[in-house]
Amino acid sequence: MLERERKLYALVVNLCRSMAADIAEEKMTSQPATGMNHPAWILGHLAVTTDSAVRIVGGTPVCPEDWRAKFGPGSSVIADRGAYPSKSELLAAFEAAHARVMEGMASVTEEHLSRPQPSRFFRAELPTLGDMLLHLITTHPMLHLGQLSAWRRAMGLSGVIKV
Repeated sequence: MLERERKLYALVVNLCRSMAADIAEEKMTSQPATGMNHPAWILGHLAVTTDSAVRIVGGTPVCPEDWRAKFGPGSSVIADRGAYPSKSELLAAFEAAHARVMEGMASVTEEHLSRPQPSRFFRAELPTLGDMLLHLITTHPMLHLGQLSAWRRAMGLSGVIKV
């Protein structure tokens, strides 16, 4: 089920990998503009919110419980490199959660996805589990990958999409 959506989600994850590939570990919390989300927070946030998608499709989340406070909605972005896991840990968690979402999407039923979503986020705009799932695998990560793209340019790094 959800084959087109799974294809798009694979693209999202590949873009994330490409954008993170050449970021030096010591630059992961650099903020070239005041208040700018840095790569460590963005990757951790994507991992934590992907865990929310894992829950929707009936899977077991992968992120450590304390990551919710550090990376969840409403968390603060700080420039202390020691406050965040390594780039490889962040990417591994995001990719592990992604794999669980992909697995769950293959067998989730339309009946399940039509149930009301319980989150307070976008309850009116995204009333069903299916609506929230598609947001969590498309519009939400792309919003944050746009932030990562802007961060890359501000740090003097090139774009990753080659035409």
